[in-house]
Amino acid sequence: MIDFELVVPDGWVQIPTAPDTGTLRRRIIDNVIRHHIPDSLPRDKVGPWRRMLRKELTGATDEAARQSARSVLLPLQEFSGVKLPGSMLVTVLEGEDETEDPEQLLASLLADAGPDGTYLEIGGAPAVRVASVVDSSRVGRKAPSWRVSYYVSHPEAPGVWGLLTFTVLTDGDVDAEPVQAVVLLFDMIVTTLRWADRVDVPTEAEVVAQLDELVGAGTPADGPGFA
Repeated sequence: MIDFELVVPDGWVQIPTAPDTGTLRRRIIDNVIRHHIPDSLPRDKVGPWRRMLRKELTGATDEAARQSARSVLLPLQEFSGVKLPGSMLVTVLEGEDETEDPEQLLASLLADAGPDGTYLEIGGAPAVRVASVVDSSRVGRKAPSWRVSYYVSHPEAPGVWGLLTFTVLTDGDVDAEPVQAVVLLFDMIVTTLRWADRVDVPTEAEVVAQLDELVGAGTPADGPGFA
């Protein structure tokens, strides 16, 4: 299976959202909540925080699954005392037109994006970054958000693309320094992309069994990409 890897910073989690990962996804969310809000804390005080975190993680992963993303990347720890208001959908597109020149497709994307588009190279292959300020009413907010999409071609597999789209919420000032810092952090994560051809990929049941063994042994097991 063609896939790619990202270097995930400390305090972030990458949760699978492919159609055959529902059980694994729920198990990882449970472990993430247990890691950040351990059972040793008073239940009456941490109950609301657990429910809020579960709602956030479930909402983000359900949305990623609806958009056919393979995973969603979320920051969970604060950065310089500020909760990072963003998430990234990670998708691999296969079966596209293998005869189409990726450079021509990227040129078309750049033409449509105008000054919002940038040509660059990621993972040893040409790519395009498109950034725009978008309405946030869909997620129940009045302030606008930044939406940045990366279209990354596979250097050796024609018709295979990586699509990484991250959204950063704002309080109204899209150019505020903290907002731009979060955008830059997401950009840096994208630059770590490396393509991989996975062989003998374990089934969901096998991964869940491994998690059960780790938890039973008292080892933290917060899922793929958790740091």
